[in-house]
Amino acid sequence: MTTLRRPIRRRCASAESGRRRRLVVTLYPGDVIAFREHRGRTEWSASLEAVYQAVVRWNVDAARAERRAARRAQH
Repeated sequence: MTTLRRPIRRRCASAESGRRRRLVVTLYPGDVIAFREHRGRTEWSASLEAVYQAVVRWNVDAARAERRAARRAQH
């Protein structure tokens, strides 16, 4: 792996549903990820650890809801 020494910016391939503009994602040294709209100035950032924990939680909650719905469908 290569150590991140300078910011890397990438524009998303398509616009988010309901949005006019595409998103720009920036990875900063120090394990920070930031999002903004293309040609927008306002940037929202979070630590990669916080984003990782949120994504794991979303997936665990979705799996639990799916299992719960399957159990309810059996009865």
